[in-house]
Amino acid sequence: MSGIMRKLARKQMRASVGLTKRVAREHLVVLQGIETVLARAYRSVEAVDDAACFEAVSSVLALRAADDPIAALLADKLGEVRSRLALVSPADWADALRVVGQSIRTHSSCRPGEVGYLAFIDHYLA
Repeated sequence: MSGIMRKLARKQMRASVGLTKRVAREHLVVLQGIETVLARAYRSVEAVDDAACFEAVSSVLALRAADDPIAALLADKLGEVRSRLALVSPADWADALRVVGQSIRTHSSCRPGEVGYLAFIDHYLA
């Protein structure tokens, strides 16, 4: 992902504390669905890292294809989750993606190979 695209993705991912609390309270199943996809991929595919997760979440939120093949695979899996959660509004789905994206940025600098966020969620989703 280019530097400009990375900055745009970060800006689009910002989630306020209020948004995070609301989504966690009202749409916990959506958050768990998104994070479960990322954690399962982390456990089964060695190449999955925080950067791929952030790109996948960003690309799904922006409705664009991910550049990285691992991120594209994760984006496809997130699309499957979205299909199962069809009753969730597009706005609530986007808010949940923003919250997960913010969490990735909080727990990781998203350097290649870094898995701080994935190790963090894996502990809770074990």
